[in-house]
Amino acid sequence: MAVPYTKDWASLSKFNPEFEALLPAISGFQLVTPGVTTLKSLRAFGTNRPPSPLWPEVLEKDIQIPMRDGSSNRAKVYSPSRLGMEVKSLAVFAFGGGYVSGQLETEETNCRTWVKRFGGVAVSIGYRLAPEHPWPGSHEDIYDAVKWIAKNYKQLDADPSKGFILGGTSSGATTMMSITHLWRDEALTPPLTGLFVSTPRSYYSPSMLPEKYRHRDISYEQNKDAPVFNQTVSKFLSSFIKIDPLDPLPSPLLWPTGHKGLPAMYMVVAGADRWRDSGLLYEEVVREEAGVKTRLDIFGGLVHGFWGFFPTAEFSKEYRKKVEDGLEWLVGQSR
Repeated sequence: MAVPYTKDWASLSKFNPEFEALLPAISGFQLVTPGVTTLKSLRAFGTNRPPSPLWPEVLEKDIQIPMRDGSSNRAKVYSPSRLGMEVKSLAVFAFGGGYVSGQLETEETNCRTWVKRFGGVAVSIGYRLAPEHPWPGSHEDIYDAVKWIAKNYKQLDADPSKGFILGGTSSGATTMMSITHLWRDEALTPPLTGLFVSTPRSYYSPSMLPEKYRHRDISYEQNKDAPVFNQTVSKFLSSFIKIDPLDPLPSPLLWPTGHKGLPAMYMVVAGADRWRDSGLLYEEVVREEAGVKTRLDIFGGLVHGFWGFFPTAEFSKEYRKKVEDGLEWLVGQSR
């Protein structure tokens, strides 16, 4: 369950009781088995699922968004099914998967919730993956898609003046964090009004942090052997993508022009996640040093992507409720 903020970040790794009770049932499960798992099989694990039932309140439509190299990527637009509704706010979501796996349908609950709860328009964007499309190709695809949506929002029956929010999960969250910096640095319009990031993944080594932060980022080592998503999985994913650990694009905490002037941010962090502390550090820095409005939910003792691995657990139900409330908070910041 979500827990209060504490300065004792190490204590957040203590397993959630409900999660701990589930561990015997998954004791033999390995997301990645060295020498056995292939990228193809891992991708299949994440995509071989039956289509989820449609929500009657939501219309869904596939579109193609052009990229800078002349290709195009699929995106899915979610909009209210009720005709005659006032044009509403706009949200754009990017899925996670370490830039080497994943699909845009994993953001459908966030998109459908945006439409049902707020009457807005949401877009889940697809992007090409490494190693077939080397880094920073995934980032460029996501950025190109966001810029295209910002330019063509009228085609989507959206109005970003009533709210223009970016959101993402894991690596998708990380890229959206970077895009808020680029949007500010390049003075792009329409202005972004909010950012939702769920369990963002960083790509720096803690040793590369400024000295005042370095001793505080302990989760990368502390949670390296966490169940389900651990160092074996992260090493496997990283083996297919070459990222400079000094590159701020996948590690926006290191952004060279700082963090002032960024939109309000809602963040979710998992206590037993290897990237827990990089998320907590980012939230603290943008709030205390840059004056960014933030809202933070911490799910103590849970692993990276817990709601996807255990969708029927009570902690996953609470996660979805907290996300709804967090998105509502972001909508309020847009007014």
